Amino acid sequence: MHEQPSKHNDTGTATGKGYVYIAGAGPGDPELLTMKAHRVLLEADVILYDDLVSPDLVDQYPAAEKIYTGKRKDSHHFEQDEINQEIVRHALKGKIVVRLKGGDPFIFGRGGEEIDTLRRQGIGYEIIPGITAAHGASAYTEIPLTMRKVSSSVSFCTGHPVSKIQVPDTDTIVYYMVASSVHDVLDMVAAKGRSGDTKVAVVQNATRYNQKTFTGTLDEFRKRERAVYSPALLIIGDNISQFIETSWYSRKKKVLMTGGDSKRYPGTDYIVVNFPCRRVAGADLDAVKATIEGIDDFSMLFFQNKSSVKYFFKYLFENGRDVRHLSHMTICTSGRAAAAELLTYGIIPDCCLEAEGSAGLGLTGLLSKEGLAQQHILLPCSGNVDESVAAELRDAGNRVTPLGVYVHEAQRQEDAVDLEFIDEIYFSSPGCVRNFRTLYGSIPDRIRVTPADDRTAEELQRQFGR
Repeated sequence: MHEQPSKHNDTGTATGKGYVYIAGAGPGDPELLTMKAHRVLLEADVILYDDLVSPDLVDQYPAAEKIYTGKRKDSHHFEQDEINQEIVRHALKGKIVVRLKGGDPFIFGRGGEEIDTLRRQGIGYEIIPGITAAHGASAYTEIPLTMRKVSSSVSFCTGHPVSKIQVPDTDTIVYYMVASSVHDVLDMVAAKGRSGDTKVAVVQNATRYNQKTFTGTLDEFRKRERAVYSPALLIIGDNISQFIETSWYSRKKKVLMTGGDSKRYPGTDYIVVNFPCRRVAGADLDAVKATIEGIDDFSMLFFQNKSSVKYFFKYLFENGRDVRHLSHMTICTSGRAAAAELLTYGIIPDCCLEAEGSAGLGLTGLLSKEGLAQQHILLPCSGNVDESVAAELRDAGNRVTPLGVYVHEAQRQEDAVDLEFIDEIYFSSPGCVRNFRTLYGSIPDRIRVTPADDRTAEELQRQFGR
């Protein structure tokens, strides 16, 4: 058992050393994360992650501070020594730090260098293994790394730098980090005497929605024009003959979710790619403090979505109040997602527009059905201007005070999903449709579009004519 990290005091400084987990995130598919890595990420104060870790995975842990240590053009590029010192800096503040690395931290992951630093500093740590890229690529392409009568040995090697490339005498060889060195590796393999008929596969973006596999023989690849495959693995061996174009993974439909509940697309048939076309961030605390302090003036709370619930309670708690201060209010939601989020705070809404017996009534009909009129409604919502819900509530004879508890920020272009691989897009709101238009401009005709509701369908028609 390790000594648990000490708690922080009120000034934010530490009363003792923290603890570090060096964890593997797996090769790309967020569902390949181990249960232990998931647990420590939930406990983390700080998560340091790099390019090979899926943003979709990191976003599942909103409580932790996120520090990106990759190589985006608009971000500071961290050298390994800087990463080591960043880990130490947060641990010495008494924080629980998770260094999240693509694949496995001890297979070409430089995890050994990081624990050397922690040892010298006397900081406690654990290593949590992850599924390495070779294992993920093997499973998702149906290329076995070993196979009776075909391959009884396998080696993992690095393809970078070229000066350190080795060619072991094993039936199967897997080369990591071969983005620009595939031809260099194959030339060396041929020089070592491997037959020109030896099977070769390059697996790009293994286990991700945009996984691609290129196959051929050693001679065929060497004759091809040099290309850059990034990120990619190079697999060499006759076991590649097991590869088929229609592997279990490639047969699934790929659905781009701009929000909403992915359970509508069962995993047996679909690969769900979560990509909100907008990011949600909290509003300025000072801007909502006065409204929270005057909560007694309102008779009803109306929540439109999950984010409005989450950020309202964030500000409620930060102002020293809790659910007892809402006991005088009627609480309503427009949908089941907001109602489900309320349950996490121990609250069952008095009415829900999507509840059985209420569907199709509209906001005015819902309030009339519940006998609610002439209310002073507090409407936690996005700080981005959208007066439609507030206007409908006012038209029903209510006094409405919108409270911007979060804001929507457009996603960055470099984070956009490659539509070449997408079969269907699910739009969760009109705002997501508009932001999608800003990011992409158009939707290829072959891609099916599915709106969440009538308002979203109308916006799809306005923006894309679909």
